[in-house]
Amino acid sequence: MNRFFTGYAHKEINTVLVKKHARFKIVLVFPNSYHIGMSNLGFQTIYYELNKMPDASCERFFYEPGRKFLSLESNNPLKSFDIIAFSVSYELDYLNILHILKNIDLPLERSKRSTMPLLIMGGAVCAINYLPLANFMDLVFVGEAEESLPGFMTKLINFSSINTGQKKERLLQTTSKIKGVFIPQLHANEQISPGIIKDVNLYPTMSRVITTRTEFANTFLIEISRGCPWRCRFCVTGNIFGHFRPRRLDVLINQANFGLKYTSQVGLVGAAICNHPQIDEFVTRLREKKARISVSSLRINNVSMILLKSLAESGQKTVTFAPEAGSEKLRQILNKQLTDAEMLAKIELAKKAGIKKIKLYFMIGLPQEEQEDILAIVKLVKNARQILPTIVHLGIFVPKPKTPFSQEKIKARKLIRGRFNFLKKVFSTEKNIEFDVASLRQAMQEAQFAKADQHFFKYFVRD
Repeated sequence: MNRFFTGYAHKEINTVLVKKHARFKIVLVFPNSYHIGMSNLGFQTIYYELNKMPDASCERFFYEPGRKFLSLESNNPLKSFDIIAFSVSYELDYLNILHILKNIDLPLERSKRSTMPLLIMGGAVCAINYLPLANFMDLVFVGEAEESLPGFMTKLINFSSINTGQKKERLLQTTSKIKGVFIPQLHANEQISPGIIKDVNLYPTMSRVITTRTEFANTFLIEISRGCPWRCRFCVTGNIFGHFRPRRLDVLINQANFGLKYTSQVGLVGAAICNHPQIDEFVTRLREKKARISVSSLRINNVSMILLKSLAESGQKTVTFAPEAGSEKLRQILNKQLTDAEMLAKIELAKKAGIKKIKLYFMIGLPQEEQEDILAIVKLVKNARQILPTIVHLGIFVPKPKTPFSQEKIKARKLIRGRFNFLKKVFSTEKNIEFDVASLRQAMQEAQFAKADQHFFKYFVRD
């Protein structure tokens, strides 16, 4: 028995049983820890969708230091599966994928693998830039894969096996026309538009396996919408993942009813939770069912007393808002339509609702950022602190492809470090202000990977 699986499985609810006689065996790889991977709704959704298919059995693997390269459920080597599928959400996990491939005795280069296993990749990061690992993958799902994945599996089951290079070539040829699918050896320099689901109600996205060992312990997560109605110029969600698509209230209620069989904690997921046209009615219905509600962050503009009070009554003591920039001038440049007065009024509203602490997220190194914008952060935080104790998180602006700021460059290390140090010095002497910063080293690496092409990782290829 796999000790890793034994350690986690007895804490899981709704673990999928392995189908021993399935035609195709798939291992879904999350190139980071179990703690992070099982917090990821995209990973859980694809795991569920694959296991729904009668001809497929999908197991899991999480990358953790010291862990053997064996599947979570059956303890089988990764290379023994027909398909190794990577679910990738973060650019920094590219290195973990390469490390996995170098340790499972498979040729890294796609051209040197003529048969099974097929290496495929999907996840949020593939919609941003699918090229960095193109030389290593047979197929990449670009964008939302719930509709294109069944199409791929339908093509696959027409093959009893992929035991020759010729069969593999035919399979890739037949799948190359599926919308949102990138075949590196065929599409080469073509631009593939991301798959976007028109009717999200057909694909409820929610926790499928509930566990204590995640960021959201014993919480049933529900994605209430996709896309974003705002077009912040730095953000991939509003610019890449399609228009705002809220799920219907009846669909959300049905999802909640399923989750509440197992836990009373419901987490709401979405880039623009407050913009859901029925958010107040939904949280009211949840509270009537004795559910405790949580969210990770809220868009300040539309947050309501009903939502804030529901969070406070559920035991959530802190809410997170993201001004992004300290000055109204710089927020206008970002297309972040928000004034200081509006923000402080919402913090007052949060206090009246029973929230005990506020967290404000800012980015350093934004385009056209000046020292006066940094001083504006200080002023805004001090004003917020007069209302509620305040946590300040400083992130770093990383320009992403396919956004209006894609041609910008990440600011110099010296400038970012200097602004971090200035703010740290100011806030360290203030009462009721906590302070933390993002990793500068990781941000620099993320900026490199975000704009990398298919040649970037060629030095990882074995001789």
